[in-house]
Amino acid sequence: MANGNHASGKISSINVRMYRTGTGDCFILQFKLANEVKFNMMIDCGCINGGKAQFKPIVEDLIVHTGNIIDLLVVTHQHADHINGFQKSAELFDQIQFKKVWFAWTEDEEDPIANDYRANHSELGNALNAAVDKLNALITNKYYDSLFADELYGNLMLKSKKHFIGALSGLNALNTTNKLAVGVPLPTMVELFKEYKVIKEHTEVEFLEPGDVKFELPGAMGIRFYVLGPPRDRTFLNRTEKDGENFEQRENKSTIDFAFLSAMGAAPSTETDKLPFDQEYEDTDHRYGIQKEYEEGGNWRKIDHDWLYSAGNLALRYERSINNTSLALAIQFDDSERVLLFPADAEFGNWESWHTNLEWPVKINDQTVMKNAEYFLNKTVFYKVGHHLSQNGTAKGKGIDMMTSPDLAAMVTLDFKKINDGWLNTMPNDLLGAELIRKTKGKLFFVGDRKKILPNIKTDRVTIKQTHEKALNRINEPFDNKIFIEYEVTA
Repeated sequence: MANGNHASGKISSINVRMYRTGTGDCFILQFKLANEVKFNMMIDCGCINGGKAQFKPIVEDLIVHTGNIIDLLVVTHQHADHINGFQKSAELFDQIQFKKVWFAWTEDEEDPIANDYRANHSELGNALNAAVDKLNALITNKYYDSLFADELYGNLMLKSKKHFIGALSGLNALNTTNKLAVGVPLPTMVELFKEYKVIKEHTEVEFLEPGDVKFELPGAMGIRFYVLGPPRDRTFLNRTEKDGENFEQRENKSTIDFAFLSAMGAAPSTETDKLPFDQEYEDTDHRYGIQKEYEEGGNWRKIDHDWLYSAGNLALRYERSINNTSLALAIQFDDSERVLLFPADAEFGNWESWHTNLEWPVKINDQTVMKNAEYFLNKTVFYKVGHHLSQNGTAKGKGIDMMTSPDLAAMVTLDFKKINDGWLNTMPNDLLGAELIRKTKGKLFFVGDRKKILPNIKTDRVTIKQTHEKALNRINEPFDNKIFIEYEVTA
């Protein structure tokens, strides 16, 4: 195949370089004809909690690696762990010539549906910011310290409050544009990437939507780009999980509330053991509402600021709906039909939409035929694992079960050194991790320390072959002291 491609001028291999930014995506794909690089493609550059010093050596390396020219930049969605590297290293990215940039249709300011969607997210973002600011102010002013000072299990109550607020603040930090004026819609990423000195005067900008096909890009002959998502239907954009289609969580989330804590310390012989809304305070004759005596049970039972805790659900909805706006691509060698799949952080609704009334024209043996999403999944030989190996970042029946190629390899952008604490009970998902190790026969690359990640995959409910684990360690070891990991996908 390589010799045939060399004679025809078609790309014979794609070298995938995954940079160790932390829990976040940063990829350089080099399309080669024999050993000559013909086309540089970049996908995202970010990390949760990433700083300028962290990104500097990575961006300097990719400048050398690409010769200061990126033929195509793909920006998948507006989350910090995918784009804050551009913000933190704007002066370095100013040195690079970006010829073309692809965004999802959701960033097109001439699209009324996209504008409406961003306006809705702006309102959600402002509400979330207000709640997070108020909660952090309560911590700063030691409101909870005094509230729980004399309470049974007060230290545990205080710790749980601070843990929740810290996790919520970390989740909110994903939104890189989270300081907006009320009534001001989210800026498009075109605006942001002009600020980041990526989009310059001669940079071509395109907005893609599901069903699009791009081919014959200069320098990328023999390669087709198929756009799978994000969907235009808001039903799919808002759908994050579905029973039977997502992997079960590795462990249940802790749910600590005041009623539970009080119940733990309850003793029938004491007066301090009354639970919130205990039976004796029920208004059986419907005259008084909550009895006045209830107010004497402790200040912690009041609900002065409890409305702010709905921000937890708001933050999850906000994060996941933005994840579902991820620009998902299938990159295919046109002769062999082998596919590289990059779904970014697409959650279940995005994956599901690929299988709903969508087909793409594929040229096979000089004949154009229409193919559905299952075809591309069957042909996938390289998979950028969705959403850092979380339980709902990879669909099951409509995703990994359809990846049947014996040549499958995968990369995971998960690093315990740079991760939100609140993500640790979902990343990595052991069932998904074990299935990927099995399907790839160990050709699974980790951006983070696999010696810390693997024990979280090897749980009691999975089985991993020793031969596969040895293969995994063998292919990862050459990159242990490097700032990137590489894998060559041949035509």
